Amino acid sequence: MTTDDDWSRHGRVLVVTAHPDDPEFHFGATVARLVGSGAEVFYAICSDGSRGVADPRPSDLEVAALRAREQREAAAVLGVREVAFLGLPDGGLTPGPALREAIARQIRRYRPSLLLTHFPRRVLNLPVEASHPDHVAVGEAALDAATLDAGSPRAFPEMLGEGLEPHRVAEVWLPGYERPDLFVDATAFMDKKTEAILCHRSQLGDGDPAEPPAWVGEWMRGVGAGCGYEYAEHFRRITL
Repeated sequence: MTTDDDWSRHGRVLVVTAHPDDPEFHFGATVARLVGSGAEVFYAICSDGSRGVADPRPSDLEVAALRAREQREAAAVLGVREVAFLGLPDGGLTPGPALREAIARQIRRYRPSLLLTHFPRRVLNLPVEASHPDHVAVGEAALDAATLDAGSPRAFPEMLGEGLEPHRVAEVWLPGYERPDLFVDATAFMDKKTEAILCHRSQLGDGDPAEPPAWVGEWMRGVGAGCGYEYAEHFRRITL
């Protein structure tokens, strides 16, 4: 088990997720801690989130606009510099060349040293929602983009004509679903994470609008119990 004590080395960070709300639920306290340590944090949200409400009456465009507004509010709470919406169809993400290109474009645009993204395959010892197929697709595509595409001038060469020079990410942090090796003390950042989650009003269902879903605190207390923190987020760290 390790903790990341040198937070000042993460100058620019890109968080790549499938849906609006994923950054806050998965990484909210870590994002708040990175921003508090001086990092510039940027989001790339791959899908439009249009399947993310139970009410069948609004159009996909209306739902996507609602979820984008909520995501911008949540990002502002955490101090995120910018949110890029890639606008791909919710529920239809696949880890092929199109998604890899879209993510590689954001890596070259923002030039992060650290990338946070989803776990790249199904994990069967957790609730099935943790392995939403869009999450798995984005995790796999983001890893491929970071390791194969963003840093190669021969991958998607048309980006060179757009002024998007190759860029290599130094580290990737994945959710610590299996063999986590990095534990982040989230205790001092729970209020910020909670405030950001509550911006996603469309995702809170019939629960208390002033409280995040109970599983968030339970999960983070469980992670913290294994490393001596009251609340924690954990990761599998990959050095490139």
